[in-house]
Amino acid sequence: MTTIDAGEPSPELDDVERQLKRLDLFVRAHGLVSDLTWAEGFGVYDVLQVARFLEEKEEN
Repeated sequence: MTTIDAGEPSPELDDVERQLKRLDLFVRAHGLVSDLTWAEGFGVYDVLQVARFLEEKEEN
């Protein structure tokens, strides 16, 4: 059986993983915001603010 030496992760893989993490944060923020009651609804700006908040909490 042949083994595959994957070596170090490529810069492209690091970029994709970073983008997927940000996408996951956005999806979680959207879910949180959409579950709240809003007088006038919510927009992308509100979701982005929550995503930033979640990102800061994950870093700590």
